[in-house]
Amino acid sequence: MSQEVEQQRNTIANLEQRLENVKIENEARSKERQGEKPPSPTREILTELTSLRDENTNLKREQRLMASAFHDLAGRLQVSSVTLQRRSAQPASWLGRQRRIVEGNLGGGAGRR
Repeated sequence: MSQEVEQQRNTIANLEQRLENVKIENEARSKERQGEKPPSPTREILTELTSLRDENTNLKREQRLMASAFHDLAGRLQVSSVTLQRRSAQPASWLGRQRRIVEGNLGGGAGRR
């Protein structure tokens, strides 16, 4: 599970780097043409930028979902192991001790422990 999260983080970092590169290229082009009106981004660049942002948003959403599912699963496993441990332990309450004493006396056992 942690490998998937790491892979998603790497993908997000990759996409953010690509987005940053596109921004840098656009800034460089606009600095080259200082005297002219800055060129409007082409349709291809805008489309790629939009798709990268959408993909980045989807990957972040998926990462949050995986993290919450992992947290939920770990919590369930922890609760079930605590329940199993409690069943094997002797009762620690006053009422539980009294029940053991009475059961011991009724069964001809040793009585108090």
